[in-house]
Amino acid sequence: MTLPRPRLALIAILAALWLGMMLLGGPRSAADGALAEIFHFPALVGPARLVTRLGDWPVLLPLTGLATILLFVLHPGRRALLFLAIVLSGRVLVELQKLDLARARPDAAGRLVHVASLSFPSAHAAYSMITWLAFALLAAPPTRRAAAVAAALAVALTVGLTRLVLHVHWPSDVIGGWAFGASWTLLCVRLAGGTAAPRRH
Repeated sequence: MTLPRPRLALIAILAALWLGMMLLGGPRSAADGALAEIFHFPALVGPARLVTRLGDWPVLLPLTGLATILLFVLHPGRRALLFLAIVLSGRVLVELQKLDLARARPDAAGRLVHVASLSFPSAHAAYSMITWLAFALLAAPPTRRAAAVAAALAVALTVGLTRLVLHVHWPSDVIGGWAFGASWTLLCVRLAGGTAAPRRH
């Protein structure tokens, strides 16, 4: 079974969106400040604190390990290693972006959970997108891949939104995290698309 071949146009659009959020968003952006106010929902703070854990690295790390094992069982070969490479390399790139851009988070007085890292991109948005989307693309058979991808996107989008409800990120951080996570995952899967299927003799 061959890997999916994501379209380059989609990858390019997502990469452009990530770049736009990096360059135009942040504390000096009036649009970011205005959009952040929309997510003031006190009734959702409790559920958001629970759901946001799906993007915590201490949660995603063991899930990544389990997913790698499952992929190896379902598809003996390179898929498990590809999944692990996508997730780990994506994490490194996210951390490098944070250090390079050094964007400040929203005012500490309004934050509803403790955070210690820099703001762009949202690691929760990016990590959840990379992990769940990569697993959906690599694990699901072609007939169920669309449903698996939809479920992965739903999880990643929900996790990202919790960061806005909890007031620990600018909207551009979250959108940039989603866009980077999706573009990186799709690019890696496309580049490996011709290498994971066993050769026929």
